[in-house]
Amino acid sequence: MDQTPVGADLNSILANAPGNPLIWNRFLTELTRQLNCDSSALLVTDLIKREHTHFLFSTHIPKEYQEQYENTLNRLDTFNYFISKTPYQVLFNQALKAAYLEEVKSVFIPPCGQNFCFGVSIPCNHSHSLNLLVNRKEAFNDEERQRVTLVLQRIISSLEKAIHAEQRHKINSQLIHYMSDHFDGYVIVDKELNILFSDSVYISIISQLDCVTISENRFGMKTPAIEQRLLSLIENNEEATLHNQCQSCQITLIPISSLKNLYQWECYKDGFILTFTHDKEKNPAIVRLTEIYHLSRCEAVCALHFMKTPSIPDVAINTHRSQETVRNHIKHTMQKMDVHSQAELMKKLMTLAAL
Repeated sequence: MDQTPVGADLNSILANAPGNPLIWNRFLTELTRQLNCDSSALLVTDLIKREHTHFLFSTHIPKEYQEQYENTLNRLDTFNYFISKTPYQVLFNQALKAAYLEEVKSVFIPPCGQNFCFGVSIPCNHSHSLNLLVNRKEAFNDEERQRVTLVLQRIISSLEKAIHAEQRHKINSQLIHYMSDHFDGYVIVDKELNILFSDSVYISIISQLDCVTISENRFGMKTPAIEQRLLSLIENNEEATLHNQCQSCQITLIPISSLKNLYQWECYKDGFILTFTHDKEKNPAIVRLTEIYHLSRCEAVCALHFMKTPSIPDVAINTHRSQETVRNHIKHTMQKMDVHSQAELMKKLMTLAAL
């Protein structure tokens, strides 16, 4: 039987899941039903401190078991940690038992006697992954194993895209509520200023600043004194704002531990958010759109996101705005820039960005 319609339906659900817990739960419920399993879950897996591994979303797993797992069983879940070592690979615990699991002699207790489990992991960063697990009491026969493997393989790409979109949504929503002033971009860094998370559009804006250096995956300041000041603040886990120290922008440092609703999901609890608010004259991408075409700052930000990813739903997720708001911003942008199609808008935006 052709399973393509099943995969396409799950992919469609995932496309709408970011920012909506009900749709994430619907995805797990539908996945469990289609694979004829008893339960499923998405786990935020800490690869260094196993005791911090916790449920993100789940279906048909009792709350009592989830509490027991997060208190003690997460340290013993060998299969969950094993799949994290081989991301994007669909694995089956029954097939691994003789080769790996019995050697560890784990005393892990699965949910409700569901001893048979498939899993796949998506990396979040160097120390965390998000793992998808489906569980069943009855053993899978060969035909079922092939079918489950195929379905999970077909949703990996959509799952990864949805996870990253969920991350952006969480970060943007937290920052919008946390900061009283508008910000033009941000990055998340560790204590050595290695970049843990970034948005490509924000990076392109931040990279234009006179004070900033971004090399491979590390953030830096061109003025050593400012970088040392920043590192000192990070070392002391302080929140602070550097006002025009580099004469081109204002930088706000926020420990992620301050954002209580963020770090439980984002896997960056030991990291720091650096937000940037540019002076107008030092922000070429924004100033060209706001001064030449009289776009509002929000319209300009949406236009830059649209230039990178010409999708209204994606821009809405990336900027934490409703699709209707983004649609209106793009419509007004087209009017102000005197273009009559999205293709013309893309061409004009790219030409402007290249100046």
